[in-house]
Amino acid sequence: MTTDTVLEIAICTVANKPAAEEARRSAMAAVRAYPGFVSWRSLTSLDQRDMIADLVEWTDRESADAAAVRVQADPAFAPYMAAITGVTLMQHFKIDNVI
Repeated sequence: MTTDTVLEIAICTVANKPAAEEARRSAMAAVRAYPGFVSWRSLTSLDQRDMIADLVEWTDRESADAAAVRVQADPAFAPYMAAITGVTLMQHFKIDNVI
C-alpha cells in the first residue's frame, strides 16, 4: 500500500530542550490551520540530549513547500526557530510502502 501524502522530516539540535519543546507546541498549534496539513509528530532523541525531530505529513508537495515559506513569516514559529541551534536534516519524502 502506498499513499500520495508527503512526509517532511526535520532533525535539529537545540540548546534548551524544555524551551524548544514549549515553543514547538505553539508552532504545532499554528500549523494545524495551514492548507494541506495532515499531522505532526514531535520526537525527542533518547540518545542525544540536544536532538529533536519533527515528522510532518502534508497532503502534497505543493502544500509542504508553501508551508516552508509561510513559517518564515509566521510569528507563532519565531520562538521555535530561535530555539534551534542546528539542522541535521530537512527533507521531504514520498511514501513507498506502508505495513
